[in-house]
Amino acid sequence: MYTSMMTFMYLDQVEEAKCFFEDCLRLELVFEPTWARVYRVSQGSFLGIVDKKKGSLSQNYQGGTLVSLTVDKVHDYYERIKAYGVEELSEIKTFEDIGVASFFFKGPGGYDFEIQMFTKDTIRNLFE
Repeated sequence: MYTSMMTFMYLDQVEEAKCFFEDCLRLELVFEPTWARVYRVSQGSFLGIVDKKKGSLSQNYQGGTLVSLTVDKVHDYYERIKAYGVEELSEIKTFEDIGVASFFFKGPGGYDFEIQMFTKDTIRNLFE
């Protein structure tokens, strides 16, 4: 069994992006080597940003990844993200068939983000 999960996003401007992760998303910084930052999303789940000039991968294409964060009160997060002024903020949509309410927006480097809330206990229990 895996013990944790990290997703890394390669960015041109790590210093500028840190405000988004710390002020807008309010993630906890847990590790900061000179060319990356790693944030705790929840127990065992982490999101990292890497200076693409110094990272391990050769990254020419940005995007194509959806970072989906699950919360208990999607409307509260919507108002905070909206106030932060992110790009391409969608409205909150409820998908009754899958038991999710969510909204989408663009983050640093053109990455896609979703904030979602499970609306059915049967779905919520699968991911706890």
